[in-house]
Amino acid sequence: MSRPAAVLLRYSPVPAELAAIERLAAEVVAAHPGCFERVDANRALDGSHLYLYFWSPRPGGVELAGDIAGRAGRLLPGQAPDVLILSPVQDLPGVSQGQPATHHYVVETDVRPEVAEDLSNWYGQEHLPGLAAVTGNVRARRLVADNTDGSQRSLACYDLTTPAIQQDPAWLAVRATDWSSRVRPHFQNTRRVMCERIYALEPGQGAI
Repeated sequence: MSRPAAVLLRYSPVPAELAAIERLAAEVVAAHPGCFERVDANRALDGSHLYLYFWSPRPGGVELAGDIAGRAGRLLPGQAPDVLILSPVQDLPGVSQGQPATHHYVVETDVRPEVAEDLSNWYGQEHLPGLAAVTGNVRARRLVADNTDGSQRSLACYDLTTPAIQQDPAWLAVRATDWSSRVRPHFQNTRRVMCERIYALEPGQGAI
């Protein structure tokens, strides 16, 4: 499994004209052949956010963030998304790999330098592998973006077959470990968002 980087457009609130999201995805992929392996749009169940990822199989693809943002501004005037350039840290197949991922769960947090190593080890050794092993998890990955103050923004992303996975005893057990209890209080500016996947485009296959 490749570990793609990504350009993320994070909208809040969700754009009213969702058809423009599809036009944006198709336009960007057509303008930059070979740069993106997938585009997917994920709308928060509470309507608060929309996460639009442009997944690139090579680091150079993220250099197109400015072009993507410019096209987004033209197609969705008046909507100013946050633009994050995400570098891959970890990417694991879930135990339900191959099943349709109808939902996407995101956990964002700022990472203070003094706890970055412990948080990275926790995700890498325990948390991400543990959640990837829960039935209903198709893919689990973590990416980071650089903040303007020199710290990092961590995004843990889970492609899921159902949002009900969060009530699964196995999922809850992973979240309740001693290591989790030590790390989680250091999360800052944390955002947890359960989304419905509303659109996906894979070059060569079209919208899926």
